[in-house]
Amino acid sequence: MQNSVAETVSVPGELIDQLSRAYQALVDNCEQLKTLSDDDHRADFEVYVPPFSSTENERYSAQARKQAIVDAVGLTIDDTQSRQCDAGIVCASGETVSVVEQLNETKAHFKETILKIRSLASGKVAGSRETVLKKALKSAGIQTLDLRECYRQIRVMPPALESISWTWATSHARIQKLTFDEAVAMAEGLRDRDEDLAETALDILRRKCAPDEILVRRITLPNQLRANYSYLEKGEIQRKSCPISGAVIAQQKMLPRMAWRENPVSRKEVPIRLQRESKIEPEPVIQSLSIHRYVRGHA
Repeated sequence: MQNSVAETVSVPGELIDQLSRAYQALVDNCEQLKTLSDDDHRADFEVYVPPFSSTENERYSAQARKQAIVDAVGLTIDDTQSRQCDAGIVCASGETVSVVEQLNETKAHFKETILKIRSLASGKVAGSRETVLKKALKSAGIQTLDLRECYRQIRVMPPALESISWTWATSHARIQKLTFDEAVAMAEGLRDRDEDLAETALDILRRKCAPDEILVRRITLPNQLRANYSYLEKGEIQRKSCPISGAVIAQQKMLPRMAWRENPVSRKEVPIRLQRESKIEPEPVIQSLSIHRYVRGHA
């Protein structure tokens, strides 16, 4: 069915051309950023990339800067898989900052072009948008792109950055509410993996849960890197926090005060958490599906 959709929904030639131009603009901006960043290092703009090396001196090196920028401008699936630096701070000149901002605008334009192509299959069967997009990417010769990386904005920190510290959010999860029937359907789906496991899950559901009961699936997410930072604005210190993915750009020559913390997973530490009342029972009713019950009265 999806192949027939791709055959019947044609992508106009001018839209393929627009996609190619948008991609080429991405490549051009990325190459320009790499060149200007190298120039910045020669002009003594500082850098700190903690994931680059376990040796502190190397984290301040030209090689660390180069790797952070290469990772920041990666566009393909291969680039993503070889990515080394998920954090760091790169001090940059005004010219380099302008190119980063231009690159971010180019990324936004590229995303708009992708959305236009996806919209051609609007109202068609499920999955048809992705099928038409794959066809367009192949026509443009860019089917190996990692679209999430093509969209990802490079964060530019505010001027007069005073401090930055990296921390890890270790307790976040995705919560999905389920009806009893949806939970049963998920348990039935275990049959492809293990017939006995499916039967056990179904038996527990029917014995412990009511047909009108709302359940919840709690999926623990990987630790998320965040940055806490402060900057000077109109003579006053402003403090903010944000999620981080990759190195950030600092609009200054010298590094601010910094504090880096390794991922607790790599340190094999168990984080200490304050106990707080939860609306979800701590133990799952179906371990294999991460399905929990709500505490009575909290559904």
